[in-house]
Amino acid sequence: MEYDYARYEKILTLMLEGSWRDPDDLEIGRDISDLPEVKITFEGYGDLEDEDENGEYRYTEGGNKNMESYAIFIHKDALTDDFIFPEHDVFGFTFGSMIQHRPAEEVCIWAWYDVIDGSWEINQLEDRLDDSNSMDENDVMKILEGLYELYFKPWEGKFTTDPITGLPNWPFKQ
Repeated sequence: MEYDYARYEKILTLMLEGSWRDPDDLEIGRDISDLPEVKITFEGYGDLEDEDENGEYRYTEGGNKNMESYAIFIHKDALTDDFIFPEHDVFGFTFGSMIQHRPAEEVCIWAWYDVIDGSWEINQLEDRLDDSNSMDENDVMKILEGLYELYFKPWEGKFTTDPITGLPNWPFKQ
C-alpha cells in the first residue's frame, strides 16, 4: 500500500521534537511522549566502531553517544475519545528489563536522533508492519493524521520566527 513518507516523517518528527527529551536525563524505557495517546521511549545509543591507540578495530555496543535510539508506539485505538496509551508488561532480566510489545494492538516505529546534526531519521513504516500487526499503512497514517489535526494543526501559522535569531517571536501583542 502506498503512503506519503514525507508526511509520515513530518508528523512523527513533530511528535519527537515535542517530547520531553532531556539529553542530560535519558533513561531507557521511560515514556517521554507529550501526547497521551502515543508512547515514545529512549532505547539507547548507537554502536561505535573505531580504532584503539594501536590502530586495532574496536566495537563498542551503545558507545556512540551522538546517536540516540527511540521507539514510537502507535496504538490502534489512539483516536478513541479519552484514550491513554496503556502500560506495557515489563519483564526483568539480569541484563535489564524488556517490555512486551503488542503487535496485534500497536506498531513500534524506530527513530534515530543525530545529536551533532540535530536531525531525525525515522524507519520506513513498511519495515515495521508484518502479518502479526492488526494495522496496515493506511490505518497508521489515519491515526497519525488524526493526532496531527488534534495537536499540531491548531498551531499552524500562529507563531513567526525571528529571521536573525531563528527563535520564535513573542506571540502576544502589546
